[in-house]
Amino acid sequence: MATVEDKPRHQAYDETIKNLQVKDCRGLASIVLPDIFEAEDVILNLHELSMADMKKPDYLAKIKLHGEHFILHMEFESNYRSNKEMQRRMLRYYTGLYWHEDLPVVQAVIILKEPAVKEISDGIESNVLGQNVIKHHYRVVKLYAMNKYEILDKQVVALYPLRVFMQHAQETPLEHIKECLDVAETTTDPDLYFLTVECSRKLFGAEILEKIVKEAIYMASALYRHPYEAGKLEGKLEGKLEGKTELVIKQLSKKFGLLPPDIRKKIGNAEQYQLDLIAEGMFDFKAIDDVLRYLH
Repeated sequence: MATVEDKPRHQAYDETIKNLQVKDCRGLASIVLPDIFEAEDVILNLHELSMADMKKPDYLAKIKLHGEHFILHMEFESNYRSNKEMQRRMLRYYTGLYWHEDLPVVQAVIILKEPAVKEISDGIESNVLGQNVIKHHYRVVKLYAMNKYEILDKQVVALYPLRVFMQHAQETPLEHIKECLDVAETTTDPDLYFLTVECSRKLFGAEILEKIVKEAIYMASALYRHPYEAGKLEGKLEGKLEGKTELVIKQLSKKFGLLPPDIRKKIGNAEQYQLDLIAEGMFDFKAIDDVLRYLH
C-alpha cells in the first residue's frame, strides 16, 4: 500500500497522543483516571513549560474531580530505557509544574511497548543519615499488558488506536492489526482509523498493512491531507496558533455554551500569549465576560 509507505510520519506516537488529547481529553485521561468522566472540568494546558532541554509534556491538564483541583501529567513511552532516566525526567517535570502552578500534581508514565527493564520503578525515594529527604511517586500504566477487548466494553473511542499496543497473544500480528482497524472503522471517524494505521506501521512495519488498510478511509482523514511534517517553519507556527485558537474556543464553549460572535472574533485575532493566559485562567472563569480582560 503505497500511500502508507510513501508518506512516513517520523513522530507517529507523539502525534497520535497530541491528536487524541485534542479529540477527547477525558477519554485519553481515563487510562489513568477511570472516573474522569465525572469530572466537573478538564482543561488542557496549552502553555509550554520554560524548562531547558525538556520537551513539552505529552499530556497536561487542569482537572476538577469530586471537588478537588489538580493537574494531570502523563508521559507516553514507546522506548523505555532505564528507571533512573525516567525517575529524573518525571521529577524534573514535577518540579517545573510545582514551581509554576499552585495545584497538586498527579503524574503517570504510560508504557506502550514491553521494555527490556523487568522491574519498572514508580518513583524515587532518597534518605540521608536515616532521614527521608524526598519521596516522589508517579503511576505506571503498562499498556502492552492490557486486554484490548476491555477497552471496547468501556466504549472510549479515543483509546481505540492505542489498542494496537495491547495484548493479542491468541492472534497473529496480521489478525491483531485487522481487528484493530475494523474496530476503528466502526467509529466512522477517519482520523481514528488513520492513527490506528500509523501506530501499526510504526510497531509492525508497512508491509503487513498493504492488503488490509482501506485507503479510502485512511486518505479521508484530515491528518492524511495535512501530514505532520508538512510545511515550513512559518506554516508550522501559524498552524500551532490556529490549533490553540480552536482549542480555546472549544473549551470555552464547553464551559459557557455557544460563544457570542464578538468574543469568537476577538479570540480568533488573539496573540499566542493571550491564548496561553486564557488557557491558564480558564479554571477560575465564572462568566464569559472574565475572558474579555485578556482580549483587549
